[in-house]
Amino acid sequence: MRVADQQIYGTLLGNLQRSRSHILTAQEQISSQKKVATPSDDPSAFGQIVLGKSALAQNTQWARNIDFGTARVDAADHALEQSQNLVTRVRELTIQAASDTTSAEGRSTIAKEVRQIQRQLIQLGNTEVAGQAIFAGTKTDVTPFAITSGDTVAYQGNSEIQSIAVSENQTVQILIPGSSIFTGSSSNIFNSLRDLLAALEGNDRNGIQAGLGNLDLATAQISDAHGTVGALGNRLQITRDALDAANLTISKAISDNQDADLATAITQLRLQEVAVQASSEAFSRIFDTSLLNYLR
Repeated sequence: MRVADQQIYGTLLGNLQRSRSHILTAQEQISSQKKVATPSDDPSAFGQIVLGKSALAQNTQWARNIDFGTARVDAADHALEQSQNLVTRVRELTIQAASDTTSAEGRSTIAKEVRQIQRQLIQLGNTEVAGQAIFAGTKTDVTPFAITSGDTVAYQGNSEIQSIAVSENQTVQILIPGSSIFTGSSSNIFNSLRDLLAALEGNDRNGIQAGLGNLDLATAQISDAHGTVGALGNRLQITRDALDAANLTISKAISDNQDADLATAITQLRLQEVAVQASSEAFSRIFDTSLLNYLR
């Protein structure tokens, strides 16, 4: 084989090897649907992919935290709505009991219903989510409210606020301690109900009238707490929406860096297959010609 033939042979062989390498790359992209799978494919893009996936993993944890908080806020919202309804019912009964036309026996009958409502309020104050009390402050493993004697109710939680992390440097409050709702500084609802029960059963009209004022304070206190819980729920939802939007942006960036353009990959595969076929035919013709020259 002459020098010129050797040069052509080398060039064709190099072209053939490159085309086969491109075919392999195109086949891998079509199979995996990824254009960047290892650092050697594109170091810069691979680095961006790693950072993006790390950010998504972190955001997944923030999302779990938000879901954790949302479940508790929703439960608190429902419990406070029911509590408000119950206190409203007690107020209606108290107005009836304060009437001149209501007898001592009638007030005693009303007391029985009020006592049942008090027990229902205790149950609502002891609401749990996944085995954790939502109105016990940070003492989620205790029963917040318990009857100690007669109609007296004691709070067994603490006054600390539950919060969750929703981003690297941001926390959001998720619950209000029961001491701020049911036994707050403005109104101790359970003490008010205890005193009202004593007045009803003792046929004490002055005590019943005083109970009305206490119930108004209780209504305002629960209403304030309900509004605060609603605001907490809105903040969690806004934070979750922002997190979801960020995840879409990050996922698109990962996709842009990582995902293969299948149409382009298929076109490239076909072009390289044609190139391989052409190089093979040229290589064969040169080899056959050189062999004939050698035989001559």
